[in-house]
Parts: sequence; structure tokens; C-alpha cells
Amino acid sequence: MKRAELTQALHALESSPSAPDELRGLLRELQQHQLELEVQNRELQEAQQALEESRNRYMELYDFAPMACVSLDANGCIQDLNLTGANLLGQNRSYLQGLPFTPFVDPTHVGRFFGHLRRCIDGETVSTELRLRIARRQVEVRMLSAPLDDGGSQERMCRTAIIDITELRQMQVRLSLAERLAAVGTLAAGIAHEVNNPLAFLMGSLGLATHALRAPAPPSVDPELLAVARHHTGVAQALEALTHAQEGAERIQDIVKDLGTFARPTASQERSIDVQQVLELALKMAMVEIRHRAHVVRDYTPVPEVVADSVRLGQVFLNLLVNAAQAIPEGMASRHEIRVRLRASDENVFVHIQDTGAGIAPDILEHVFDPFFTTKQLGQGLGLGLAISHSLVSQMNGGITVDSAPGQGSTFTVRLPASPAARQLPVPPPPTTPSPSLPRGRILIVDDERSFGRTLRLMLMDLHEVTYTPSAKEALGWIREGQRYDAILCDLMMAEVTGRQLHEALREQWPEQASRFIFMTGGAYTPSSREFVEQLTLPLINKPFRRETLDALLVPLLARA
Repeated sequence: MKRAELTQALHALESSPSAPDELRGLLRELQQHQLELEVQNRELQEAQQALEESRNRYMELYDFAPMACVSLDANGCIQDLNLTGANLLGQNRSYLQGLPFTPFVDPTHVGRFFGHLRRCIDGETVSTELRLRIARRQVEVRMLSAPLDDGGSQERMCRTAIIDITELRQMQVRLSLAERLAAVGTLAAGIAHEVNNPLAFLMGSLGLATHALRAPAPPSVDPELLAVARHHTGVAQALEALTHAQEGAERIQDIVKDLGTFARPTASQERSIDVQQVLELALKMAMVEIRHRAHVVRDYTPVPEVVADSVRLGQVFLNLLVNAAQAIPEGMASRHEIRVRLRASDENVFVHIQDTGAGIAPDILEHVFDPFFTTKQLGQGLGLGLAISHSLVSQMNGGITVDSAPGQGSTFTVRLPASPAARQLPVPPPPTTPSPSLPRGRILIVDDERSFGRTLRLMLMDLHEVTYTPSAKEALGWIREGQRYDAILCDLMMAEVTGRQLHEALREQWPEQASRFIFMTGGAYTPSSREFVEQLTLPLINKPFRRETLDALLVPLLARA
């Protein structure tokens, strides 16, 4: 009976004097139960609606979870997956259901995948890192799987969460690479220091020998007889050999200087720089790769300076030059070239590096700046050179583009914004005026490299009164006893007492002597000494150095002696 019919029947019974009391009571109970059923029905409907909303929320959370969720059977076939999983695999969800998962696994990791699956089917909760291949793209993932018992069948399944860790692995590789580069930079700085000291001794000795052979003869000696004697004793050949040795030593000096430039800390130090100078430095560093593959053609036009970090820009040019060389086979240097062009527009400077190598296929060209993308064989590269170069140039507000075709070589173009203060062609520097004559003075040399210190003393004693000691303590004792010097040439890094410590001791007690310091360095710094050098206002000269460079620093000190 409907509620209205039940109410009407109850009123009819109540108004009928012949209706038994029991029947009227039964009808009232029926009416009460009817109301209770309606209340329960409403509660069930509300509970069902809440359950449906909860299920919808769960499905939304499941489908749009930040990780892929996949249910796999014992054969590795996909039984269910969320939308994130479908997006990861790059296919429609309905298409993927029932397909095997193995086509998405890198062939080298298929065995690892099935081992992971078997352990999960056997009841273990398993975590494994795999490499997937999806649309020719490598994806590094971590799979977390737990066994799932399906109550409707006897088959055990795996519920698997797949977390994309590609960026994490790339970051770890970058950090590892940065650590290795830092270690190489430290090693390079140490090598530069170890080479600079004996090189300074070598160049000083060569200079002394050359000077001695060219020294004028005493007035009593007949010049013609002296010329004949020198010719027959091989003095001319000795002078020529010494000149060649000096040129070789200067070449070693340039190489060590280049090594030190690339070994500097990588903290960004942007300033106005000469692009051509940085490019030439990179060319010298890359010649080991280029020499047997191609000849270099320079096509430079005057360009303004750019605001950039010279070390990072040098790294970019070096990467591009080495890549250009490696695109050319060895042994045919006369048939191939690497052309380097410098051009400028109103607001930009362009560096074009063009090779006549194999070129790049169109389907690969769009990926050349992707991290870890490489066409080289395993172990010959990480695929980070162009990616890092692109990142570095972007940080300098510039850009890199590439134009290439198979068999026609490649051209990489680096665009850099011209310095706002220098958007004009560089003006040639005025001719240098000769340095004033050097007055005679008292000079103290403090250097624990005895061979270098003695050579430097011999180099200077023709004009100055020179005292040498390998001990900073001895030098301090002499000054304490009353000795005074017009210039103090002191090595920055020494074993027992450093040049910095000697200078600080003099600054406290004899500040006038401390102001006469010229520091010398072979290039290796401790963190504290590097900080000291960065704040240094006194002259600092890098070993090895020319006599003319040292004389230029001595002039103001001796002039006020």
C-alpha cells in the first residue's frame, strides 16, 4: 500500500465502530514501519551517493596521480593502468589494455624486467630501476611493485607504480661531471704550478746565457778578431740555438697559461671581453683534435666586445670546435676545413663554426641540443657537450643554432649580445711609450725554489744590488736587524712561512717595507691564498715572466726609493 492509501484506510478503520482495536493498532504499526523504511531508504541513497562520489574522487586521484600505475599479470601483460601511465607510454589507455609491457622496455633491460615481475608474482614487494624506450626516447624509471590477489580469479597480479627518474639521473650525471671537471681543474692548476717554477728557471737561464754571449767585448779586444773567434767557436750557432730554445720555452708558457685559464673556478664572472681572443684560445686548445683532420680557415671582421664569462664562452667554443673536428675522418686534413667566421650586426656578435664533415640527418638535427643525446659509440661521449653549451650561451642572453645536411657538413652559429658600452668597432690601442730608464736599487728575493731564486738574482745583479734567500724567516730577521730594501720580490706560496705571512708580519711592524712587495706565483692557490689574491692591491707577477715585465713593476718602487 502507498502511504496515502495506508493513511486513508487507517482513518476509515478508526471511524468505523465495528473495527477491532487490534486491527487499528496493527495499522498504526504498519504506518510507523513505513516511515522508518522511507528514512532508511533515504539514508541508503545518500550512502550510495557518497560512495559513488568517493569512488569518483579515487578514480580521479588514481588517473591523475603524479606516477604511472599499472596492473600486470604473470606474463607481463597490462591489465589496467591510469591515465598518467598511458601518457607515459604515449598510447590510448583502451589500446594498451591487454598488450605486453616488454615492447616499452629497453632491450638491454628486458631480463631485469622479467626478474622483477617473477619476484613480485612470488609474493615479494620489489623495487627496480629500468630503462624504457618510448618513441625513440630513453626514459629512466623506478618500478615499485606489490603482489595483488584478484578475488575473482586464481591468477596473481602485480600492482606497479612507475616513477620517472630521468631528470634525477641527468642531474646526478651533471653533478658527477661537474665534480670530475672540478678535479681536473684542480689537477690542471697543480700541474701548471709544478711546470711554472722550473720553466721560470729555464727561461731565466736562457736569457742569461743569451745576454752573456751578446755582451760587448772589453775595449782592448779587436772587434774583427772577436768576430772571427766567435764564428769559429760556434758562438753564432749557440746564439741561434738559445733563441730557438727561448721560443720553445715561451710556447710552453703559453700552453701552461691556457691550461690555467681553463682550470679557473667556474663561478660566473661576466665582463666585457674580446670574442676573437677567446676564440683563438679555444682554437689552440682544440688543435690536438683538428690537426690530423682539417685545416683551419679564419674569416674575421672587426666586432665589438660582448658581456660574457670568458671561461664559459671558451668552453662553448672548445666544445663546438672539437665536435666539428670529430665529424671529419682522420688522415685527410688537406681535403677538409673548419672555417671560423666573426661577424657583427647592430646589437649582436655572431661566431660561425663550419665544418666539411659528414653532416647531420634531419631526424637527428632537432635533438642535437638534448641532454644525453649522442650519435657517438658507447664510451665516446655522454651527449652533454652541446646541451651544456646551449645552456651556457642562454645564460649569457645569447643563442646557438645549427644548419646541417647529410654529406654537406654542419654550421653552428653562436649569437652573443654586444656590450651596451662597446657597440662600436674596437679602436686600435695607442702605441705604447717606452718605459723610463730603471734606476739602481736594493732588491730582496725570497723564494724557496732555489734554482729560480738564484737565476733571478743573476738576471738582476747586472743593474741592482740583489740579495737572495729561500727562507722567509731569514728575510724577516734581516729586516728586523735594520736592513732595508727598495723592492721585495716574494713568492706567494712557500713551504714553511708563506709570502702572505711574511707580508702580514712586515705590515704590522715595518709597513713601509711591506708596501714594497711584488708577489710572485706559479699559479696554484689554497682557498685562503686565493681570497688574499682577489683582495690584493700590491703587484702580482705570474711565473715565468720576462725581464721587461718585471722592470715595469720595479720602476715605481725604485723611483720613490
